[in-house]
Amino acid sequence: MHITPDEARAALNDIEDAAKQARHLVNTWAYFMLLWGVVWTLGFLVTQFALSLIVWIWSVMLLVGMGGSMILGILQGQRTRPAPGAQSTRDSTLYGIFNGVLYGFVLLWVLLIPLKPLHIGLLWITAEMMSAIMAGIWLRQPLSLVLGIGVTLITIVGYLLLPGYFWAWSALFAGLPLIIVGISFLRRR
Repeated sequence: MHITPDEARAALNDIEDAAKQARHLVNTWAYFMLLWGVVWTLGFLVTQFALSLIVWIWSVMLLVGMGGSMILGILQGQRTRPAPGAQSTRDSTLYGIFNGVLYGFVLLWVLLIPLKPLHIGLLWITAEMMSAIMAGIWLRQPLSLVLGIGVTLITIVGYLLLPGYFWAWSALFAGLPLIIVGISFLRRR
């Protein structure tokens, strides 16, 4: 089988385009991770010292996070538009659907099962870390896999051993790692 120089060049261009799209997907994900790491760190810290205001704290933090996510999504969407049918477009869509279903079920459980704030915090952290584990598997990003497993395990340790300091523990060992990993992915560009 003979490959012409034009065919080889076209194949290399296709590979380069696919690599650029994969890097863009990881970079986009890193910005979201950074944003939510800041939201979690601040939200958990404030909650530790003002637990009676938890509904207000997290209402504000979630609005900030969702608003920031919307802005990031718009900006990232304007920067790069993968071709319809491209693998990165498919991966982004499927990952978004997966997260939508996951968060929908978490909301369902929170609404149907009477949980204490501590349990709701644990549920959201572990659900988000499940998402990070899935991203690590899906996008072949070992750092995301390690993050998801590590944060889940250390969050459970804090929940079991230091429930009175769970929110501060979560700021340090759930929010801060998101910031660190987000920065790490962005520095790899």
